[in-house]
Amino acid sequence: EMKTSSTSRSHTQQRLIHNILVPVDFSDCSLAGLKYAVRFGKEIGARIIVLHVTDLGPVMMTTGHGNYGSPAYIAAAKRRCGDQMKGFLKRVGFDGVPVDASAVAGYCPGAIYEAAAKEGADLIIISTHGRTGLRRAFIGSVAEGTVRHAACPVLVVPSFSREEKRGLGESTS
Repeated sequence: EMKTSSTSRSHTQQRLIHNILVPVDFSDCSLAGLKYAVRFGKEIGARIIVLHVTDLGPVMMTTGHGNYGSPAYIAAAKRRCGDQMKGFLKRVGFDGVPVDASAVAGYCPGAIYEAAAKEGADLIIISTHGRTGLRRAFIGSVAEGTVRHAACPVLVVPSFSREEKRGLGESTS
């Protein structure tokens, strides 16, 4: 019995993944990704950091100059995001898994891997968008950019079930 407890203790010290960063955009797709991350975190005893990036790309394009970086704009964006984040997190049962929420203003996916480095993330779990069209292309590019630049492993989770993918299942949401 002594042997078992010492091996499990050393296993804890050598644990590969302590912190999991989960970027979300408050959609049902990213909700599916977060729920998966919570189950994953529960299984391995990791902490979850939920990250929302208020993407400054579109703002930059519309204003044509850098006033998007103004403290007032960022404060307003963070406040709006904070309320959305609270509502979003209420939809998930964390089941004892420690969770932190973080909102940053920046460019996806750069802001994602910067946050990963700052938070000491050992793994990023990001969900794809199952829909077609522009939104899917955008999220696809965010996931792809994150995979390309992150210094830690990235787990990309399909946000739709296998049945839906085969075209058999009805959406239950």
